[in-house]
Amino acid sequence: MNTTKNKVSKCVMARIMRQGKTLQKNFTLREYKTWTKAQTAADKWVVKMKKELPPIAPAKGRMSKRNSSGVVGVWPRMTTYGKGKNTKYYCRWYARWPECPLKGGVSFSADQHGDDEAFAMAYLARVHETVDREWVLKKFKAFKRTKKYKQIVDTKQMEFA
Repeated sequence: MNTTKNKVSKCVMARIMRQGKTLQKNFTLREYKTWTKAQTAADKWVVKMKKELPPIAPAKGRMSKRNSSGVVGVWPRMTTYGKGKNTKYYCRWYARWPECPLKGGVSFSADQHGDDEAFAMAYLARVHETVDREWVLKKFKAFKRTKKYKQIVDTKQMEFA
């Protein structure tokens, strides 16, 4: 939906966004006399603009402001168990993608594998879109000896303390 009826301003607002920029035009009741005519004009403007503007860039693989890891679809999570002196912290790197069969994604323990290694494993799972941990562990052994491994670890934007 690209149009909104703004009763306070007495207009139909038409908006369309491409490459992070918003285009907007208002269709006022003063000019169009009725809500129906203003809505029709707004709809025609949206159709015209969609034809003139480039298509929407796919969301898959696009970095967002919320990304805290440096790799799309990979994120860290620290979980605590217990209270007081019995509190234990568990750090994991998660990977998820559209159509991932696991609701919460696949994760790798930073406590078990090390922070950089768990991050790289989550990266491999995300890139290859696999939840097969055995495959990821096998692939990781060869991957760790490559220049790409160092590049990926260098993209990591945060670390567990």
